[in-house]
Amino acid sequence: MSNLVRQCAVCLAILCFAIGVSTTAFAVPPGEVLYDPAFHDISGGQCCFSFNETVSVIEPAKPVPVVLTYEVSFFEGSSFIVGLMVNGGPCTLYGSGFIPRVADNNPKAFQWIVFPADGLRAGTNTFTVCGGSVFFNTGFIDIQQITLAARLSN
Repeated sequence: MSNLVRQCAVCLAILCFAIGVSTTAFAVPPGEVLYDPAFHDISGGQCCFSFNETVSVIEPAKPVPVVLTYEVSFFEGSSFIVGLMVNGGPCTLYGSGFIPRVADNNPKAFQWIVFPADGLRAGTNTFTVCGGSVFFNTGFIDIQQITLAARLSN
């Protein structure tokens, strides 16, 4: 009977180890996520300027695409477009990135894919949110609860 108990204990230990390893494998490194619940007033001219919201990823020797997700709860402001600066380069629109001029507290989320041809390199790559007013020389947007996350694609 003690042999059976010992086998069950070993199986349970292996199972616990496997569960522990699998949950840490899905954890996102801290530099790949920016979460800021504070209220921000972003103001400036027409596109494009930095919003000073940056994340980074470490690319392998042969860079792979990076998926970036940007989400804000916003309240009011001018119509704004939102894009990314890759490794300090120019502000580029990688797809959807329009925040209309409305007073709204519904979250607005964008997801972009940046490919190696877009300037990714082996080692650390940075992604900074940028954008600006669509129609006016000066504009503002009041946003809250900023989340920016980057993830290497598999």
